[in-house]
Amino acid sequence: MHTIVIANQKGGVGKTTTTINLGAALAKSGKRVLLIDADHQGHTTKGLNIEPENGTLCDIFTDEYKMLEDVMCSTEQKGLWVIPSNIQLARVEMKLSLMGAKEYRLRKKIQKSLEYQSRSNVHKFDYCLIDCPPTFGNICLNAFLSADWVIMPMQLSYFSLEGVDSFIESLNYVNDELGELVGHHIDFLGVLLNFYDSRTNITKEIRERLEKIFGKLIFDTLVPVNVKLNEAQSKGLPIFEYDPTCKGADAYLSLCEEVLNRIKEKENDEI
Repeated sequence: MHTIVIANQKGGVGKTTTTINLGAALAKSGKRVLLIDADHQGHTTKGLNIEPENGTLCDIFTDEYKMLEDVMCSTEQKGLWVIPSNIQLARVEMKLSLMGAKEYRLRKKIQKSLEYQSRSNVHKFDYCLIDCPPTFGNICLNAFLSADWVIMPMQLSYFSLEGVDSFIESLNYVNDELGELVGHHIDFLGVLLNFYDSRTNITKEIRERLEKIFGKLIFDTLVPVNVKLNEAQSKGLPIFEYDPTCKGADAYLSLCEEVLNRIKEKENDEI
């Protein structure tokens, strides 16, 4: 299973929209996909109209006996499941600070789930996407230490540039300090430019500055400003279930293809 965190230490850059619709695009391509809502706002949960019945991600962190399979929920889209979240996750963030090996709790649960999948072939997932909070606390650390790849969505504004250095420093800290202890390394899969409006000079200027920093790491796919994406979330649906012909849907199909190709290329490079 390939695990990807969708993360940026700035809010409002389209992390949840990316998680939901990239996950749905992967499912549409025939992959079995699990989304983990690791933000206490629970927007991935709400954006897919999920009402948790058997627990949430909070239980995964605090209950030693709860497995991912115990709390995951199906969605309207075939091949797409969710580990839901809610505001109680904010309390878990504080509780984790008092726990031993607090940074690795989600990692251990995912590993147990993979072992269970290999034995039973139940809910055997190809991809797992984790929607991260905009703060780099214990929850986010758990996500990074559970994942193979990170996608960084960005809005093309001056304020978005401010967090780039901090994000890179945080990623290096995970790899150089915490990851070393368990033989874990997370790679940068790409930077996704969201809310793209080619008509404005600021868009072009910020894009040029990001290209100087990230180069080929920037995805070719540009997710446009598209009201249909917001409408889909308000209805609790992935864009492909709401308006599969809109520009937003086309963008996420394109992103899905890029993600699959990049992972394949990186895996081939390692052989």
